[in-house]
Amino acid sequence: MPPTRSPRARRALAAALLPAAALLAGACAPKNANEAENRKDIAWLSANPTGESIAALGRLADADPRAISALEARAGHDVNVHIAAWVAVTRSAAWGAPFMKASLGDPARAEMAASALPRKDQRIVPFLAELEGAIVRLASGRRGSLIAGIVASIGPPAHAVVERRLIDGKTRGAMCDGIAFPEASGDAKSVLLAVPTDARDHPSCVTAVIDMAATEDVVLDWVATGAEPGLLGVAATSTLPCPRLAAVWKKALSERPPESHSALTVPLQRSLSRCAPQLDPVLAELLAKAPRARAAIVQAIDPYGTELAGMKETCAALKQGYTNGESALVRERAGDAQSHGCAFAR
Repeated sequence: MPPTRSPRARRALAAALLPAAALLAGACAPKNANEAENRKDIAWLSANPTGESIAALGRLADADPRAISALEARAGHDVNVHIAAWVAVTRSAAWGAPFMKASLGDPARAEMAASALPRKDQRIVPFLAELEGAIVRLASGRRGSLIAGIVASIGPPAHAVVERRLIDGKTRGAMCDGIAFPEASGDAKSVLLAVPTDARDHPSCVTAVIDMAATEDVVLDWVATGAEPGLLGVAATSTLPCPRLAAVWKKALSERPPESHSALTVPLQRSLSRCAPQLDPVLAELLAKAPRARAAIVQAIDPYGTELAGMKETCAALKQGYTNGESALVRERAGDAQSHGCAFAR
């Protein structure tokens, strides 16, 4: 029978063996995420939450519910969790889609989950209902706009969602912010132009349209012929390049019905204040060839303004008498322009 050790002796023995035990434990622990994944060591991966470790947990989650629980524990503050969930969706792992939908449905982590989603990817379509719900819940802040940008990037499958969010005044601004993102689809942009006027009466919507008109001819043509006069007024004082603004007026004054021209006078005045040199040849040509536009042009010109000094072609057209068939008021204004502002045209 072995001798009985005193309490002091037992404590001394334990202290002597502790370093060896710790060394043995360290030797057995995984050295990296790859090794931990091979061992299915969920505890180690959870305790060492690098991007590689979370990705490994995502792969293990395909067959081990404990890994899903470990991911769930970090879902509120770690975007890598949602990246792992989206990767699971792309490989058709059963847990991926429910996990992503649950996150998108949670206001506390919807934005983080959405940030893991790619743009312009049709695999997002099954998540449209959750994305739309997130826009509604988060529309008042930047987060709603970011999620709306994902929806706007999808294309025709998201057409109805984009339209609903534009019609809804609470989400209109967020949706227009989303349409303004570079990844927005042509379909989303076309919805913005097609909805009723009051469905784009938000500063973000106006900004989106003007930004689109700066680079897209089809939108520029729509601004010229189909947009509400208020949008023309914004275009007049916006950063829309003057050559493109001149193209708008050439089309607007020649193709819009004469009964709408009275609403164009102030926007044209504002455009002349900013872009008179570029508008000069356009207005001169319209005075000569577009009789229906003559009255609106003369009403927009300030007879005593400094703009006429740089509008040699327009002044020459006025001297040709193209306005002689107009009302007395228009003829008088044209005469004042020739006598005053045009006197300095060179």
